[in-house]
Amino acid sequence: MPRLSRATALKIAAAIALVSGVVGFVSSVPLLWRGAEAIQQAGDTPPYSILVLVSILAPIQIIGAVGAWRTQRWGVVLLLLAAAVDMLSGAPGILFGPTLPLRLSSAVGVLLDAAVIILCLWRDRPMAVS
Repeated sequence: MPRLSRATALKIAAAIALVSGVVGFVSSVPLLWRGAEAIQQAGDTPPYSILVLVSILAPIQIIGAVGAWRTQRWGVVLLLLAAAVDMLSGAPGILFGPTLPLRLSSAVGVLLDAAVIILCLWRDRPMAVS
């Protein structure tokens, strides 16, 4: 049975992080233009501080994904840090999100970030000698 190699795990993690970073950046930047007061009054979006954090973390995830795709150590470390911060910032949205779609997107984001962390920490198993 073929096993997942470290290089393949890093490529999968990089692809997940790249898509997550692009979607996060594209979805958060237009909301930032509305301003903090308008976002707080609307009540149907994440808090302004989370939007700022996502717009900062998204390019970091994209850069880390490029490094992880090339199996560079700095890319893996950057990807691990960005995924951990993103996961911690998205976890409260699962319980306290203002709408059901935001709660579901928070849950999916946390699961994808957990998958990225697991795949970045993946190690090759030694071959069994029999």
